[in-house]
Amino acid sequence: MADRSRERCGTVSDWMTRQPATVAPDSSIGAALGRMRRAEVRHLLVVEADRLVGIVSHRDWRRVQAGEVPAGWESQAVARIMTEDPVTVAPETPVTVAARVLLERKIGCLPVRDGEAIVGIFTTSDALDALLSALE
Repeated sequence: MADRSRERCGTVSDWMTRQPATVAPDSSIGAALGRMRRAEVRHLLVVEADRLVGIVSHRDWRRVQAGEVPAGWESQAVARIMTEDPVTVAPETPVTVAARVLLERKIGCLPVRDGEAIVGIFTTSDALDALLSALE
C-alpha cells in the first residue's frame, strides 16, 4: 500500500514551484521583505553566483520583528538573518519522502536542486496538495 500511495503522489518535480523567488546575500533585509511581499511568498532562496547559499523565510522575518536584529535592520544584509546551507531535495524525490523531511525538520520548504542547479522549491503547501490529491 505504501508504494501505491507513493506512486499516486508523484515526485517533488510534479508539485514544486519552478523559478522560485531569489535574493542575493548582500541584499538588504528591507529589500528582501519587499520581494517576499510582492511575490506573495514565504521563502526566498539566497543565491550567489547561481549557487544556493541560504534561505530566508517568514520565520526569519518574525525574528527581526521580535527585536533579535538591532535597530536599522532594514539596511542590513539578508545574509545576517538567513539560514545557511538549507536542506535540499532532488526533483525525483518522492513527495512522501520530502513531506517527511519537512515534518521531521520542522521547516516550511525545501529548495529543489538538480546537481548544483536550483530548479524549484517544494513547500508544505505543495506537500499537502499532493497528498490530498492522492487521497481523493
